[in-house]
Amino acid sequence: MKRLFLLRHGQAQAYASTDAQRNLTDHGRLEVNSTIEQVLETLPLLDEVWVSPYCRAQQTWEQASSVMTGQSLKAPSVVVSQPAITPAGDIGAIMALLEISFNQVGLNNILLVTHQPFVGELLEHVCGLEAGRYFLGTAHLAAIDIPVTEQHVAMVAAGMGSLRWLKQPLI
Repeated sequence: MKRLFLLRHGQAQAYASTDAQRNLTDHGRLEVNSTIEQVLETLPLLDEVWVSPYCRAQQTWEQASSVMTGQSLKAPSVVVSQPAITPAGDIGAIMALLEISFNQVGLNNILLVTHQPFVGELLEHVCGLEAGRYFLGTAHLAAIDIPVTEQHVAMVAAGMGSLRWLKQPLI
């Protein structure tokens, strides 16, 4: 079994020069801390982290990683700025990239730090859930089990994943 984690950024400023430049608020940082602290004991080692290039997502990852330091990151972890996971991200492109990544030897756990509506749509697509059913609030974290065949091939396709859990900030 492989595992995909989806983390929506924490609360961000309402306005900035561009949407991509919106920063996390202090409340957003607290939200991220709350969510990550809930899963620290059970979060497996992360092999790769993909982060949207938008400021609030980058800051969410910085906040999350500061809470996780020494807990969940396998050294050396790979952190990639991934332009395909912005709010209007391309589900098909990401599914193809996830399939390639999950089928690399030793790669078992990937975290995406991203945005609505993309993150909710990806969750629904991977798990075969009813469209519009899952809206991930700020700093919500989902864990999705990705099945693997007897030949150790990860099955990254629509409806093949299983939502294991969904956490939200407790503040």
